[in-house]
Amino acid sequence: MKKIYSFISGALCLLISLFTFIELNAQVQTPRSISTGPNSNGFYEYLPQGYSSGNTKYPLMVFIHGSGELGNGGSDLPNVLHNGPPQLISQGNFPTSFTVNGETYSFIVISPQFVAWPSNDDVDNVIKYALENYRVDTGRVYLTGLSMGGSATWSYATEPVNARLLAGLVPIAGGPLYGGQSDADAMVSANLPIFAAANLNDPTVPSISTINNINLINNTVPAINPKALDTIYNASGHGGWSVTYDPTIPMHNGLNIYQWMLQYTRDASGEPLPVKLTAYSATLLADKSRVAIDWTTSFEQNNNYFIVQHSADAKSFYDLDTIPAAADAQNGHAYSVVDTHPLSGSNFYRLEQVDLDGKTTYFDVLKVVVPEGAAGFHLSPNPTSGTINLQLNNKATGQLDVRILDNQGKTLQNWTFRKQSGAWNQSIELGNIPAGNYFIQIVGTGFRNVQGFIKN
Repeated sequence: MKKIYSFISGALCLLISLFTFIELNAQVQTPRSISTGPNSNGFYEYLPQGYSSGNTKYPLMVFIHGSGELGNGGSDLPNVLHNGPPQLISQGNFPTSFTVNGETYSFIVISPQFVAWPSNDDVDNVIKYALENYRVDTGRVYLTGLSMGGSATWSYATEPVNARLLAGLVPIAGGPLYGGQSDADAMVSANLPIFAAANLNDPTVPSISTINNINLINNTVPAINPKALDTIYNASGHGGWSVTYDPTIPMHNGLNIYQWMLQYTRDASGEPLPVKLTAYSATLLADKSRVAIDWTTSFEQNNNYFIVQHSADAKSFYDLDTIPAAADAQNGHAYSVVDTHPLSGSNFYRLEQVDLDGKTTYFDVLKVVVPEGAAGFHLSPNPTSGTINLQLNNKATGQLDVRILDNQGKTLQNWTFRKQSGAWNQSIELGNIPAGNYFIQIVGTGFRNVQGFIKN
């Protein structure tokens, strides 16, 4: 009997020890039957240890599942645990914290289940719900997904406002950017950190989609900072997510994918910006000869004024217009400036905000392409090495006086030309004018215009 008792006692101790180990290593991932929108009726919620006490704000990671995990958000919700971060959490394999640059962070992880393929609004509904209901560090919102979720992740960031909200994007085995260059421009203008992955021989979603997306983004001018990254695994089958999400595998510069995300933030100073933008765009108007620069704020504090700047090369900017802060804009205001004389070809716009104490904040550079032959006055190239091509398209005819002016308004060179039809083109040589910033003034019948240019 003693031997039997001894065996039973030992077995009980082993079981108690085993259950204690499981309890200590278990991670709480709570199913929530909460609708965030018409296409999602539930999600899994993972909160950092100690979340229930204190007022600490945490990074948010939203994970978008694949098409095989679609469901009703209730009885189907466990399907979301098949892959990615929610699977790691359910298995107790997701680290409770990550250290980057000497700082330690813990994620809030929200893993929604969608009824059907999610739209950008569906994804946005989830993110907005999380921002409104959890203590989120709004400078550290990260979006990731696989397969269908990888495509939805790419798609969400093609809207400029969304791209500026995110501090990092990780699409895995996702599809192409169907909007082409305009999709890439949204991410580039926001300098959105991107890390994409795919299997080389994926028969379901070819890896060329990931490769082309990254190349399109990295070849856009002005260049994205940081450069978009991709890893193409020498593997077959629809996948790539098991390796990418594995916290034990370095993905870039010794960092796992979660550390890679956390090295980026939208609030680099740790201090709130005096102005929060909810919309910011530069749009070619219907007449193809003007560009509208529009922005909307949701909050302003100690704001003095805005400056809209223009550039031909995304490097050298000059002030296009100055807009004072609205008198009562604490809860936000809508602003607009129209560039009535953009250049033919590429135009770059940048918004500068100036505080009452003189501190400045620059927002993203936006690009607009004006087609050749559009109405109005255009000059190119800009910057120039010595020759400038002038193009004027309007109904007026007659004498045109053209002058080169320095920054003090002094005339350096001048010409007189004759415009005989609606379209007028003329090349002029700048001669011995030294490198610097100058202006061209053109005056005709009922027409006067001044544009800045750079001589290299």
